[in-house]
Amino acid sequence: MPRYAAAVLGAAFIYGIEQLLTDDFARCVVADFAWTAAAIGAIFGTARAVRASRGDDRMVWLLFCAGSVSWLVGQLLRDAAEIGGLPMPSPLVADLGFMTAAPVWTIALVLLLRRHGQKLTLYALVLDVGAVVLTLVAAVTLFLATTLATDVGRDPQASAVAVLYPLLYVAATAAALSAVWGLPQREPRGAVTSLFLGLGLNALAFVLYLPANVEGTFKAGTPIDALWLVGIGAIGIAGAQWVEDREDGKNSRLSGPAIHLSRMVLPGVVAAACSFLLIYTDVQRVPGRFADLIDGAVALTVLVLATRAGLALYTNWQLGERERRRAEELAILYDVGLATAGALSFEDLTSLIAREATALTGTDGAMVALAEKGHGFVVRAVHNAPALGLRSSIGEDLRGVALETLRTRDVVVASDYRDHPDSNPALYGLIASAIAAPLVAHGEIVGTLTAYVSRPRVFSEEARRLVRLYAAQAAIAIANAALLAETRRLARDDDLTGVLNRRSLLERLEVQIADATRHGETFGVVMCDVDGLKGVNDTAGHLVGNEVLRTLARAMRQATRSEDVVARFGGDEFVVLLPRTGPLPAQAIVGRIAGRLREERYMWAGQANELPRASFGIAWFPIDGRDADTLISTADARMYEDKARARTMRLAVAADAD
Repeated sequence: MPRYAAAVLGAAFIYGIEQLLTDDFARCVVADFAWTAAAIGAIFGTARAVRASRGDDRMVWLLFCAGSVSWLVGQLLRDAAEIGGLPMPSPLVADLGFMTAAPVWTIALVLLLRRHGQKLTLYALVLDVGAVVLTLVAAVTLFLATTLATDVGRDPQASAVAVLYPLLYVAATAAALSAVWGLPQREPRGAVTSLFLGLGLNALAFVLYLPANVEGTFKAGTPIDALWLVGIGAIGIAGAQWVEDREDGKNSRLSGPAIHLSRMVLPGVVAAACSFLLIYTDVQRVPGRFADLIDGAVALTVLVLATRAGLALYTNWQLGERERRRAEELAILYDVGLATAGALSFEDLTSLIAREATALTGTDGAMVALAEKGHGFVVRAVHNAPALGLRSSIGEDLRGVALETLRTRDVVVASDYRDHPDSNPALYGLIASAIAAPLVAHGEIVGTLTAYVSRPRVFSEEARRLVRLYAAQAAIAIANAALLAETRRLARDDDLTGVLNRRSLLERLEVQIADATRHGETFGVVMCDVDGLKGVNDTAGHLVGNEVLRTLARAMRQATRSEDVVARFGGDEFVVLLPRTGPLPAQAIVGRIAGRLREERYMWAGQANELPRASFGIAWFPIDGRDADTLISTADARMYEDKARARTMRLAVAADAD
């Protein structure tokens, strides 16, 4: 507001000086110098935005700055001709600078909408601009036909330039209005609103300037001078305002009702203007060729408005579908977080958390890292927008702004990612702002959640609360999943050796019996017993005995196939389930296990000791039985036979030695 107040007061001051002067040349000098100063101010304002922006935003503001430079060039040429008396090859040379500025600014507005991915808004921009320009063409044609027909015929070239001025600037104004409508709701609209105001004032000035321009009677000292001054000044204010919105955390936005009201008003105003033009054309009995041109412009305007209405209906339907999908996602996420978090694997759960965090915060990507024993915090899920261009960092150690959340145990915001001390320099060109939160469950940090965007963003307090609540829900889901996974592991595995326990083995054996019965297959059940484990426990202690069992289980897993099942049946007994295996292959596998056990050693009293001998017994389905108890009993009996044979051989060897 202070800048606008200064611009209005400056324009009023210049207008007051013009009224005090009686000489037309002196008025011209004052007006030209004022317009030149305003153009220089616009260049400084837009150049400031260029310096503060990065990426696609820089190109947008480069074009705004280029348009301001073009305006200044046109003004300097006019100063040289009107004040310095410099001869010009054509009186229209200075007009090129002013007329070039409008399309350059229009292109910048198109890039601004494209920068935010607003495709539908770009289509609406084209239609809005087309409707306004066509209506203006009809109005200008009517004005020329009824008022300035003689002057137009005297100098058609100058008249065409005079008509182009309002057409170009009205088109730019319509583009600015479309940008105000089309920016995402979270984006500040203050700078774009200033651009709309500046271009609108210029368009109004050139419309009022049209009659005097065609007749060649324009003189400085009219209210049109003030319109140009404030209009070009508003463009410079827009650049400064854009910088402040991002650097100082300002969040200047138009209210939702104001945006929706303007969307409804413009088509209505255009339609009313077209109706008036048609009626006035008939009343004034405009000559045929002018009337046909007006009718054609109005007809095209009606077609454009109809297309615009169809696009609006489609957009509303699309927004409704988007909101419906978002509501479904939130409902699913709520159910997952509170009811069935543990039913998902860690991979699926962390992927869900990262994906939904991106949707909920409106960011370009999110990353989830979890605490792992002995490894610190490791990245377990990443969800990136394709346009972001980030590589997957799953499995890598945690880096970036999330490290601060581990120290503070609170949400951390990096509005300027480069300035954060924990930021990753490799991501400076990809990430502009980020927000991170710790995942705290039962008083402990179980992980971190980081969301990031490719463009500068100031995360509001509302966004921080959303991230904090979402992180708490995600932490509970992760803790529940970890608890359920550990419970399932304890129910499935033997706590000492890590292989399956007895209950899990019996369940697998029942499933194997059903499959083998259905497909007519053979499989083997191997019972294994450590013959000398009691002696190890009595001499070396149970801790060493436990190490012997762990070594035995590890060796058996390594010596068997990937489809084989190793389980601890109880005490020093193990069972190996050999799916789809006949007698000879089963005996070969048992021989491989026995050979591997002979190679293993355990440490006691500072030296490596051989493992105690293991006895084996094999039973085959369906030859030795068709149920689990029969197969295990048969394998157990044969294992004791192997144990007895080994004892007999040891006694015989001892007798021979004596």
